[in-house]
Amino acid sequence: MKNKKIAILIKRLALEFDKIANPSLSPYDLTPTQFKILKYLYDHDNVIGMDIQNEYSMTNPTVTGIIQNMESGGWIERVPNPNDSRSKIIKLTKKSLDKKEILYNLGENLEKEFTKDLTKEEQKQLLNLLNKMMEGINK
Repeated sequence: MKNKKIAILIKRLALEFDKIANPSLSPYDLTPTQFKILKYLYDHDNVIGMDIQNEYSMTNPTVTGIIQNMESGGWIERVPNPNDSRSKIIKLTKKSLDKKEILYNLGENLEKEFTKDLTKEEQKQLLNLLNKMMEGINK
């Protein structure tokens, strides 16, 4: 039976994506959430915890815990923010920079696997619809 509730289906798809991603990420001791944050850090400079909170709609305690685990795993380091002594800038370590290409490719392969039953046009349409929903929520 097909689900007719969009919110439930989106949540179930997110959980299914994590099931697909976990085996690919486990050799790197990364969770899907840590992987998303790493990808964000690869694409942005001078990131602070608030940036991650806003990007992924996470609470401060959640981001703090994830960042602490990533720091313990050697993926990131926190350095003083020269513009605000109350916050730290999250920096990539040599380990994470050395794995950047591998992790980008892994992300591309996960995306392909997850969307393999959609045409390119359907993928574009889905992306547009999901972005439209996000924009409506964030108004």
